[in-house]
Amino acid sequence: MLAAAAFLAAPLAADTLTLTTESYPPFNFETESGELDGISIRVMDQLLEAAGVDAEIRLLPWSRAYAEAQSVPGTCVFSTTRTQEREDLFTWVGPLVENQWHAFVLKGAEVQAASLEDLEHYRVGGYRDDAVALHVERQGIPVDTAPNDRLNARKLAANRIDVWVSGELLAPWYARLEGIGELESLFAFNDTVMSLACHPETERGPLDRMQEELDAMRADGRYAAIVEAVLNSNGERDE
Repeated sequence: MLAAAAFLAAPLAADTLTLTTESYPPFNFETESGELDGISIRVMDQLLEAAGVDAEIRLLPWSRAYAEAQSVPGTCVFSTTRTQEREDLFTWVGPLVENQWHAFVLKGAEVQAASLEDLEHYRVGGYRDDAVALHVERQGIPVDTAPNDRLNARKLAANRIDVWVSGELLAPWYARLEGIGELESLFAFNDTVMSLACHPETERGPLDRMQEELDAMRADGRYAAIVEAVLNSNGERDE
């Protein structure tokens, strides 16, 4: 059973959470028919059902989704990169997905770089308030940020940026949607995990049950099957 865009429910639910997410394919995104799909969405379906949790899911801009999880007990945001700076701000359930960060160019571009330091003299594009862009900026590299990462595909095609720093699956996904041609990774620069990040005053019982189910899914092969199905779906949700 797959989740509807606005609401997920388990028939024996005893607890309620408010979940916020953003468009960040292939982990979480909205299909043309208005449903939510992605690796994290499908995993979350199973976690909520197993834990007996009612959860309203709202698709929001990242900055707003993240802020609500910081300020409202009972609210969680996913898929959130788990960084040292964020560790003590939330209670975590995860990892939902793994995400390696890359520096991308259009295939054949005349950009020579093997590390972040080498990007100092190039125009680097990223996603505003995203962990990838924030990390690159902390390394002293200026980042021209866009309000959503899909816009960076257009900026790269229009020669407004030289390099796009993004997730290993996200950037190629948006490049295909925008029809800008093939991307080439110059280098990878960080391995991260993305999780469900909940306000620290959120009741712990439902979160513990969700964590137990996630651990079981990873152990018995259900998690791997979800990842394979989403990556082979080309953004089309099966019924």
